[in-house]
Amino acid sequence: MMAAECLGKEPLIDTFDAGNILMPMTFNNNITKRNHPEILVESQGGRTGSRRWRLTAIPEIVKFASENTREIGDVLGIGPELRVRWAEGLLDKGPVEGTVFYAGEMYPVMGYAEGAFRLMKRLEGLMDVNSLAKVGPIMRKLGIYTIGAKTLWGRNNERYENALRDAVYVLKNLGERIGYLFEEEPPSGVALHTYGLLREFKEHAKWVQRRFRELGVKRIITLDPIVTTAFRLYYPEFLEDWDVETMHFVEVVAKRMAEQGIKLKLGRREKITYHDPCYLARILGIVDEIRFIISRIDGLDYSEPPRHGVNTGCSGDGGLELTQPFLARKVSLDRVKELARTGAEKVYTSCPACIMMLRTGFDALGYRIDVNDLASLIAEAMRNGITREKSEEVEFRRYETLPKSVKPRSLELNDLADMLLRETDKCKKCAFCNVECPTTKALDRLESRSARGRMTLINYLVRGDPVRPKAVLDRLYSCVLCAQCSQTCPVGLHVQELIIYGRAYAIYSGKAGV
Repeated sequence: MMAAECLGKEPLIDTFDAGNILMPMTFNNNITKRNHPEILVESQGGRTGSRRWRLTAIPEIVKFASENTREIGDVLGIGPELRVRWAEGLLDKGPVEGTVFYAGEMYPVMGYAEGAFRLMKRLEGLMDVNSLAKVGPIMRKLGIYTIGAKTLWGRNNERYENALRDAVYVLKNLGERIGYLFEEEPPSGVALHTYGLLREFKEHAKWVQRRFRELGVKRIITLDPIVTTAFRLYYPEFLEDWDVETMHFVEVVAKRMAEQGIKLKLGRREKITYHDPCYLARILGIVDEIRFIISRIDGLDYSEPPRHGVNTGCSGDGGLELTQPFLARKVSLDRVKELARTGAEKVYTSCPACIMMLRTGFDALGYRIDVNDLASLIAEAMRNGITREKSEEVEFRRYETLPKSVKPRSLELNDLADMLLRETDKCKKCAFCNVECPTTKALDRLESRSARGRMTLINYLVRGDPVRPKAVLDRLYSCVLCAQCSQTCPVGLHVQELIIYGRAYAIYSGKAGV
């Protein structure tokens, strides 16, 4: 397939400039400041106390998110005071027998993110997301950033804070002994990984590992599947001696309910459906536990959506909601319509970003369907009383649908290039990956924003073929990282991870200058 055919001459929909992605430009191994803006500048200090990088060749919104993650502890930069208030009077500070409940950097602030996401829709055509990202640091210096967020969206954040409280209530009633780190809880830094800042992620992971060891953390239970993925899959990839056990909330709850023969009663009839988060079902393979828990709650009329389990549909997050909110909204509507067709009165899920995208999606279409966390449903039923019957030995299957990950020898450019070229050369251009690709479906099969198109773009980028630099990260950042493409690839490419490594190569090579 010719490059022009694959990567097309379409206008960009939002983040960068218009024009086709190909242009008569050839890169060589000598990256000059004139042609390629300064990418990484080493300095000292920062929240981690290690090397800190000033990023100048990435979109402002990614720079904003990465700096907030490393310096303040959450993507939006809300700060620890508001992040930990949900747990006041609920948990003791520090690990209990080495175990902590880990809130992470998303659940405690997702209501503020939802408010900002809704604001972006109202500002479309007036201000883009990268312009807004420049305003945030200025507001923080003036001392009005956190106050403004709390005033505007504080009540909206209570839904997500309540999910954390409900999760702790459930775990305690099942006999789990847990503490909480409060202000000392380090962020997982998963946003750095998502946006391809892998060198920064590795340094951050080392710091988190040191903090956990200093604090005596040996086991984590978390409500966030993206954080679970970071600690269970990404940290062992970058740290040779990572030894902190990480469990997702539903794993612990299902096991305890089976062991104790627990059944719950909601006390009313409710027609529900469940949205499987991509990170929980497809990437971690956690599916059966959810169905087991739902089956043990009397009063539920449960309808399964057509796409469920490891074949779930994407709600439009995966980082896309931050970099390209217009496209994220379009992706979410496809899933929202599918869930609405089940006839459910309420939709439950187990991911803060999915809750946000589904809530805003239902509102956009005028559906009066509530979205909430599964932890809140379990807690409500548990408050009506717990019945204990004969214990069960239930073996929950761990689904493995994705190909084996292929890693570069290091994060040096030559090793990144060797791995990316070797893997993307295997692509047969069959388009199996494009059939269910959420972004290409949302954009009427636009090739350059499809899984196959991104593989071709990465291949061209690494080879030094002519590509338009400003369009590289735009295309790569338009992926939701749902891994449906990896699941269906007949030659076994782990497309999702290749896109993340492709983002890293584009940033560190200087071939994605903005």
